[in-house]
Amino acid sequence: MAKARPVKGIKCNDSVAKNARKIIDVRLDELLSWSQYVDDQKYVEELHNLRIAAKRLRYTLELFRFAFPNELAALIDEIKEIQEHIGNMHDADVMIERMLETINSDSSSRGMRLTDMAMSVDRGTVAQRHQRIRSAMNSRTTPRDEIAFYTLIAHRADDRADAYQRFVTTWKQMEQTEFPVRLRRLVGLIADEPIVEVEVDAVVVEQPEDDADVG
Repeated sequence: MAKARPVKGIKCNDSVAKNARKIIDVRLDELLSWSQYVDDQKYVEELHNLRIAAKRLRYTLELFRFAFPNELAALIDEIKEIQEHIGNMHDADVMIERMLETINSDSSSRGMRLTDMAMSVDRGTVAQRHQRIRSAMNSRTTPRDEIAFYTLIAHRADDRADAYQRFVTTWKQMEQTEFPVRLRRLVGLIADEPIVEVEVDAVVVEQPEDDADVG
């Protein structure tokens, strides 16, 4: 997990809002720094770090939301959605990893039992040991268990793919609606663009001679 970036310039004499802006700016930049990995789900660790960065930004906004307009709540919800989708991906990854560990552990244990049978020369002839090995390998319990485990992996793989697509869709929407600009503007990191008034020169319309009064 990537460490949180340090925040510089925090001063005790400054207002809460001013210090909060500095923290929010760093946490937002930290989140955006992982955006290059969004389009490829093979970057498992990097996307996990993106989720952690989103969590840090969310908690920061929730901590200081009293110092900013109520509209901040909607932006917090956008960050929470990012967290949830990547969190669902992570949950699926953990479940798949545990299932594979169980399968490999069972396979290793079975191999050790079969090896023990084969090498136990004091427990019968080669033919007797061969028969015990065949009986153990023909057991239906283990194959059924493995089928169940691999089927569960298949389900969780689908869940992960769905969560990833939801995450990408949400992230793209945030980009299209300029989330960083909206957040920075709302908390006062950037000012609203001033309205530029354009002066229009008066247009003088001359009256045609044909319309002149006849004396």
